[in-house]
Amino acid sequence: MKKVILFLLGVALTSGVFAQTAAKEETKLTNSIVDKKADKHVAGRNLKHLRVKKALRNRRVVRADRRHIRRMGNHLENRHGVNHPVHKAKVRAKAMKDAKKGKD
Repeated sequence: MKKVILFLLGVALTSGVFAQTAAKEETKLTNSIVDKKADKHVAGRNLKHLRVKKALRNRRVVRADRRHIRRMGNHLENRHGVNHPVHKAKVRAKAMKDAKKGKD
């Protein structure tokens, strides 16, 4: 009886830890999307002002961010069972931006 109780307690603690890990990774994904948007804005502004070398370097960073976001999204979807993690993170990022601006 004692072994069964300890086993169930272990299962409960493990599932709780995994749930927290998924939430942390979703937050990291949202922050990565916000950073990518900022980098993309800088790259576009550099290109607009004909700073081609800087723009190309910034585009390289944006592409790397995009690959990282896709990998994180696939990991959340496959390992943690989150449905459409990238889309949800984009919605959260927009909500954070709107809240910062004071929109309702």
